[in-house]
Amino acid sequence: RAHDLAMLFHLNSEPWMNTQAYDEPSPPPPIFSIETAPRVPLPPAKDCSIVELIRSRYSCREFSGDALAAAALGTLLQHSYGFTGLREVAGVRLHHRPVPSAGALFPLEIYLLAENVTGIPNGGYHYAAWHHRLERVAGDASIAALLPSLQEQQYLVGANVLVFITAVFARTMTKYGPRGYRYILLEAGHVAQNICLLATELGLATLCLGGFRESAINEVFKLDAPRKGAVYAVAIGHGMSPLSLQRAAK
Repeated sequence: RAHDLAMLFHLNSEPWMNTQAYDEPSPPPPIFSIETAPRVPLPPAKDCSIVELIRSRYSCREFSGDALAAAALGTLLQHSYGFTGLREVAGVRLHHRPVPSAGALFPLEIYLLAENVTGIPNGGYHYAAWHHRLERVAGDASIAALLPSLQEQQYLVGANVLVFITAVFARTMTKYGPRGYRYILLEAGHVAQNICLLATELGLATLCLGGFRESAINEVFKLDAPRKGAVYAVAIGHGMSPLSLQRAAK
């Protein structure tokens, strides 16, 4: 079945972690344009309230380890993928959340590792969005212990939170089939960008991660693979260097 092929791709793509690629410098991306096409110049872009956040977001590779306020974590979780109310569409009552979702099915669940967050014991948690609370599921989990499954990315040490965006695949794929797998990944990207911009607004730094072995992540958070699985991750914390220097380095 086509549905099985989509899940086979998900499972089969995990072992192909190209470690050497992480150690090699990345060449500048090509600048693509169609020189033979008719050209229509655009007026200069106007600034608006979100532009400075977009410009200020950067990929942090040096976290300070300073304590993070629980209120900041709550703000990040609530406004990136929390429930924001109910709405009615064509007579059907739907949950409303801060991202678009195919069929309003919201297939994602947020799990996280918390370290040095004020008032929150270190460990692994599930974010129960409806109740806006953390549920402790892995008391002894830590970022340092997971490094072998995170491509040994040492710059993650010092981050206060490592968010794993996980999927309950059947929520979307039951309706949309294998195409639903794409929708799930798109939605994860929306959530990650929300986290990055919210963190920037709070004076925090982030690093988005695709390089991890989801089987290890699934085991830590007791996810029932292959029905559920991690698809994206975002580290959050205080950056060591001024934003301007970090952005210039990026």
